[in-house]
Amino acid sequence: MTENIENPRLWRMGLHITDDKLTAVSMSMVTDGSLEQRTMPLDSQLDLHHALEEAVYAAPFLLNDFGKVDIVMRTSAFTLLPPLLDEDSRSAAAALAHIADDIDQVFYDQACGATVAWALDSRVAGFLARTFRNAPVRCHISPLLDYFSRNCDSGNSGKLYVHLADGAEQADFIAFAPGGRLLCAASHTCAGDNDVLYHIMNTASVAGFDLRASDEVLLCGDNAARMRLLPLLRRYVAHALPLIFPSAAIKAGIEAFKAPFPLIILPLCE
Repeated sequence: MTENIENPRLWRMGLHITDDKLTAVSMSMVTDGSLEQRTMPLDSQLDLHHALEEAVYAAPFLLNDFGKVDIVMRTSAFTLLPPLLDEDSRSAAAALAHIADDIDQVFYDQACGATVAWALDSRVAGFLARTFRNAPVRCHISPLLDYFSRNCDSGNSGKLYVHLADGAEQADFIAFAPGGRLLCAASHTCAGDNDVLYHIMNTASVAGFDLRASDEVLLCGDNAARMRLLPLLRRYVAHALPLIFPSAAIKAGIEAFKAPFPLIILPLCE
């Protein structure tokens, strides 16, 4: 990744943060084929707050004066709420879902006609706010909901989108009814391909899908995991397909195929 960007105000950067690594994706907003990415491991001996501080301060390119910065946090501490709840009702619902502990701050994303309530360590939230001024911070599930919802409003079949990350060790499962109504969304840690298959079948059951008939399962994310899972999935699912990679994202550069999918689709959801 370019350490010193000429005219960084013409570039945007996305940060994807998990428990064990920080991935930065930068691209010019005026030049095609410019996307670059770098992944930095986070020190497992430190809490997330201090591990992030150490990683960011060791990578000066992150502190360029980018024209736009987006931050996506991967977390299982989220739940979906109806979109029109008032603040007290949202807080009560989030508390009932037990997504936060005493040091967590609860955020609310609007995505796909729903509210995503999610929790983040308040120390991490404070560090990000101080370091990356005016950078929106979103739960990883929110851009996935936004993007998939724009692609599922046609046809007479239900659609179950499966996003695979880190070799399918992390996976997201989002189901839409025919016509595009959101039915359910969940994220799981998976011990292997059979775990992913189990969660696909379980999510399909919760959504009321018939995977032996017309309802579809579409895989995206980690390419090696996707290609490995498709033959297994096709034993049980009539319509198991790879999701077509967005052509608009390919214009940013070939590295887009390797970058975290929630970061790649963020600009497409604006």
